Amino acid sequence: MSDAFLYLGGIVIAAYFFRLWFEDYRENSAQLKRSDTLSASPAFQASYAGLPGATPVGLLATFVAIGGALLILAIEVMGEYQFDVVEQQSTMSVLLGIYTLAAAFVEELIFRGFLFFDRHGKWKLYGSILLISILFALIHPYIWSYEVPPNQPPWLFWKWMGIRIWQADGQLDIQPIFSTCILFINSLWFYYVRFFGLNRFRSLIPCIAAHLASNLGVFVIKAVQGKVVLWG
Repeated sequence: MSDAFLYLGGIVIAAYFFRLWFEDYRENSAQLKRSDTLSASPAFQASYAGLPGATPVGLLATFVAIGGALLILAIEVMGEYQFDVVEQQSTMSVLLGIYTLAAAFVEELIFRGFLFFDRHGKWKLYGSILLISILFALIHPYIWSYEVPPNQPPWLFWKWMGIRIWQADGQLDIQPIFSTCILFINSLWFYYVRFFGLNRFRSLIPCIAAHLASNLGVFVIKAVQGKVVLWG
């Protein structure tokens, strides 16, 4: 039940920040319509109001972003069957599935919206994207676990964290490592569609659309595999 409240709270927070972002998107879109977009300079683009990436983008850029995300997902699924780790995949509730869609927007706003350095040359941008993509992959609990024993203070988190890359028989566990690598590749792709040529005004829309497509695809695949439950 506590997980359900956590998911619902996350959905509410995501909805609030999406509303703020969408209001900025409408304002910036109206500003661009009033301006000469063919001569819009980087300085002009930097003056966009509000939250980052709240700018319009063409449908082609969005479709390319979604297509790339689904291709990575297809590679992930094929890899899971190749490594025979499908049965190791966790189940997902419907509420958790909705939460992952809401979290996709929040993660894109944070990671692709704020966490990069683009004002000190392209190599610092590439370096920040690489390092932050590693962080993005590692913060997802695949190669580590966090379980607080009963009657123990949860703030001593370093005492309850464990590494999950070894099986009970001492063999290397491919599944968490493979999933973490896929997350790293996903992050690189989401950054790419934020900065590629089709996304002239560095909109977050392609990133959000790609992340949503990826998470929705995971939910659909889990449902096909019988790993989606109504509650739990």
